[in-house]
Amino acid sequence: MKYPRTLFSCLVFTLGLLALSCGGAIPDAIAPDMILVNGKVVTVDSDFSIAEAVAITDGKFVAVGSSAEIQAMAGASTEIVDLGGNTVLPGLNDGHGHVTLTWGKKVDPIETRFRNAASIEEVLDVLREKMETLEEGELLWFDRGASNPNVYEEKRWPNRHDLDKVSTDRPILLSLGGAGSNAIVNTKLLRDLGITSRTPQPRDQGMQGEIVKDSRGQPNGVFLGWAGQSLVRRGIQLYPTDVQADNILRAAEQMHKYGITSVGDPNTAVASTNDNIPLMRSYQRLANEGRLPIRANVIPRVPFLTIPLEENLNYLDSIPVEPGFGNDWVMMRQVKLVVNSSRGDFKLPHDDVKAVVKAVHRAGWQTMIHVGGGEAFDVVMEAIDEAYDDYPEGPGRHLITHAREPSEANIEIMVKRGVMVDPQPGTLYAYPDDAEPPEDRYGPLPLRTYLDRGVGLMISSDQQPVGPIFHIFEAVNRVRRSGKPILPEEAITVEEAIRAATITPAYSTFQEDVKGSIEPGKLADLVVLGRDILTVPSMEIKDVPVLRTMIDGKFVYTNENQDPNQEVRYWDPGRSRFPLLDVPDGEPLR
Repeated sequence: MKYPRTLFSCLVFTLGLLALSCGGAIPDAIAPDMILVNGKVVTVDSDFSIAEAVAITDGKFVAVGSSAEIQAMAGASTEIVDLGGNTVLPGLNDGHGHVTLTWGKKVDPIETRFRNAASIEEVLDVLREKMETLEEGELLWFDRGASNPNVYEEKRWPNRHDLDKVSTDRPILLSLGGAGSNAIVNTKLLRDLGITSRTPQPRDQGMQGEIVKDSRGQPNGVFLGWAGQSLVRRGIQLYPTDVQADNILRAAEQMHKYGITSVGDPNTAVASTNDNIPLMRSYQRLANEGRLPIRANVIPRVPFLTIPLEENLNYLDSIPVEPGFGNDWVMMRQVKLVVNSSRGDFKLPHDDVKAVVKAVHRAGWQTMIHVGGGEAFDVVMEAIDEAYDDYPEGPGRHLITHAREPSEANIEIMVKRGVMVDPQPGTLYAYPDDAEPPEDRYGPLPLRTYLDRGVGLMISSDQQPVGPIFHIFEAVNRVRRSGKPILPEEAITVEEAIRAATITPAYSTFQEDVKGSIEPGKLADLVVLGRDILTVPSMEIKDVPVLRTMIDGKFVYTNENQDPNQEVRYWDPGRSRFPLLDVPDGEPLR
């Protein structure tokens, strides 16, 4: 939304006449609620213009201009904030951050020891310790353990016989992998679930999952892949609405410290479509109660390759809201799909991918599709292309998340169909020094190529709660932990990275006229930085501190340390697959 300078000048002139007629003061009835002056306001409008001050009324920006112009608008009751020369950006929009089941999950020291266990015996010890805290018969479970059995001394997964050493009369469940994509149960839970040697293998039904069996053909309690763990999890609700609502509140305290004012929360662990209900209700509940502390794009998940194809297709007709349901606080417009390339016995059924993508497109939902590269990327892009051929009036602005290694054909379809990408530049920090790009595809996160080809680019954190500023730093510098750059020719400018963390995520959800830039009429969300992100040396961008965060015209975070040279530390609660900085488990951001 672009307001001409002449319109703003007329507004200031009119207010000035009113001030003269009222003895030199703007009437409180028309004066702004708050003005911020003496700053460097990076508007991120279409011209990326810079102002000095901004006026706010009823949670919206009403004017942007020089300090003198905005100061002239103040009334007797207007709150005046002197920015002291600090830089202001629009509120940062982390369009893909796992809030309810990762960022906001309460840190449990016992669960932390489970995640870090080096042997099966150590796993059993922490299970016994946890069991002492539970009621009789209550499910004993841990979440997000090792992603690879080789981390254990025994070089294998625990099985039901191991867990039976802890208890044979209490159900036990271990969710393993970064997003709980494998599961292990004891004999008690296996029998409660009715899973036997005759239970069909998911992989034989076109799903990515396996029931591991012993030499006698009996299930040994290990379930691999999303479709495997779905057999265990479908009847167990581990994260009810009240727990997820508490997690949102807990995560928001950290997000505000990163300058995040909007977030996209895609459902993480989905064993069945019913797992979407607590996610959707938790945000709605907080919004209805006036307690939602952050604007959210809530993204239910279609559990593709986790449940049979027909169940996925039928689910699209039973989602309890229409695409685009919501308001400025809670929006539901996208659904997430996870599509991984074939590996081992887990084959990717190309026709099923296309059937689901086309069904989502036809139903009017935008997709957020998880792909890395290779086969999955190719099939997904073919599916989107065919979906538009079949249904030209689709929702538009489909989104590929991660999008690490596209082919030339992938990019051509993106440009043709207006498909956007959502990479996480912070992951470059953890790339090995000897990592080389594939010969037949673009290398990891080709940001420059995407922008130069006209592909909409937003950046996000995913499961790394490190905040957009670190990802801006990596988008600009593309350095690994060692300092060695990775494909530096794919770096983008600071201005481009800021757009990718503000206005472009808003565009991705059709909210670019509502938020994402500091312009009259838009929501008053902003972040005050301790240093000028536009002029600091690029390698110091990650050291720029957040001093204040505003949502809806109210400051929701004020850093107790206003020193612009303070040490910035990135909070990692030990659950990230790509730990970034050596911060003790659970230590706060600063």
